[in-house]
Amino acid sequence: MNKRGFTLIELLATISILALLMLVAVPNVMSTIDKNKQDTYVEDAKRMITLAEYKVRSDTTIELPAANKCIVILMRSLDLSDFNDGPEGGDYDLSNSYVAIARRGTSYQYYATIVENYDGNKRGISLTSRDDLNKENARNKVVSGSDLQILTPRVGSSLKLGSYRYSVTNIID
Repeated sequence: MNKRGFTLIELLATISILALLMLVAVPNVMSTIDKNKQDTYVEDAKRMITLAEYKVRSDTTIELPAANKCIVILMRSLDLSDFNDGPEGGDYDLSNSYVAIARRGTSYQYYATIVENYDGNKRGISLTSRDDLNKENARNKVVSGSDLQILTPRVGSSLKLGSYRYSVTNIID
């Protein structure tokens, strides 16, 4: 008899061990991939805020909001050369992704909404402040489907930013 091959028991034992390893590894890998996608949404929202801040400072025709008012800068009016496709492989919704700049007292506060459309679904971040985006648990702000509140601001309407309501005075398109 030739002893140079594997027995059926040895092959079954090897396959069983590999299956157990896959049961442990695959969920961990999938969780890591999803966390990386969530982090990408957060970083893109922060980048939108930075671009909006730069646009306001460099374009003297944009009037900053008065006290208890806000302006909205749509994503499509920003320099998007640094943006790639969304984390899910879709495209960012340029009309429903925006930065709201609100004036509370003497300071300006920045809020971002970012929406990605992919395979008939939506995922992103609903109006979230820069401070909340800088927190360690910011990835918890990423939501999908009906949990993603998409508010379409209009001049004269109001936006609830944090615990205050602000009247929208201008939309930069």
